[in-house]
Amino acid sequence: MLSNIHKRIILIIIDVLFSWYIWEVNVSLGNPCYTTAFSRCFILSITTFLIFYTPFEIYFSFRELWFDRWPKLYHKDLEVSTIKINVSDGFLSANLVRNQNRAKINLKNALVIICHGFSDTKETLEYFYYPLAYHGYIVLAYDARGTGKSKKTGNRSDFLKRIEDFKKLIEWVKNQEEFSSNKIYCIGFSIGAITVLSGGFLNSNIEKIVAISSMSYYKQNIPKYNPVVRLSYLIKGVKLNPNEKENNQLSPYLLFQNAKKELSSEEWKDFSKKVMLIHCKNDRVIKFKNFKENRLVLESPEKNILILKKGGHSQKKNECVLVGATLNFLNS
Repeated sequence: MLSNIHKRIILIIIDVLFSWYIWEVNVSLGNPCYTTAFSRCFILSITTFLIFYTPFEIYFSFRELWFDRWPKLYHKDLEVSTIKINVSDGFLSANLVRNQNRAKINLKNALVIICHGFSDTKETLEYFYYPLAYHGYIVLAYDARGTGKSKKTGNRSDFLKRIEDFKKLIEWVKNQEEFSSNKIYCIGFSIGAITVLSGGFLNSNIEKIVAISSMSYYKQNIPKYNPVVRLSYLIKGVKLNPNEKENNQLSPYLLFQNAKKELSSEEWKDFSKKVMLIHCKNDRVIKFKNFKENRLVLESPEKNILILKKGGHSQKKNECVLVGATLNFLNS
């Protein structure tokens, strides 16, 4: 995954080439380009460079401000350690966050796994999981393959591998003696929500799941008809037309539907009630109908859902609500 520095370098190179082209066009039209230091075509070339570059720089700056808006949440009362968890193509980099107050940790007796979205990293969601650690939950937040400090491990657009990685991560937690008696909760955002639902719904070791902005049917609902979004997905290698087997693995709705047929009514009730669904009505990336479809098949009670009017896919300005609702669900 390209860093912002790499993106800026590529942008500047393209911009310089385009400005040079404008210079050459002006020369061919007979404009005086070599008579004075501030000739007409020089000014036109500089103007072209600025017009092309400035909007991107504004975007990069605001994006950094958005992702860095919670830098002061870290506090000395929390312990953060970095660990590496082996998966099929390498390792996943993860942060283990816990409160220094062992009494709080013992009271909760639970480990929460955080699975971020497609364009995020584990640091992006610090605003969300640091409060959980303050309340006594042990938090395991990891960079999915192809992202952050796990970027050398596979491709971030290989969603099926992300699900496999998640299952291996659960195995790793269960094999650690210090976590062997802890309850396991999982929280996922966007593709992370698909990951925890598809990889964890039928896992009896996972007691609670919070799925934020989750898709229902993958192939049917992945946003591919917008030409800009489609081009972006194609560049990033996202699979837009998976086969039937792959689609079943990536579609929580179909997983729920099949489980509902195979489990007894009591078993189904136990599995379905461990999921909380959160979605914004104005989500333009994963439409609100995904939430309605998942809720319908899960038969989710009111206490297990949170519907937000605004915030979009990124849940902008909903941070405090997300944390509060999640804590309420985990504590119940």
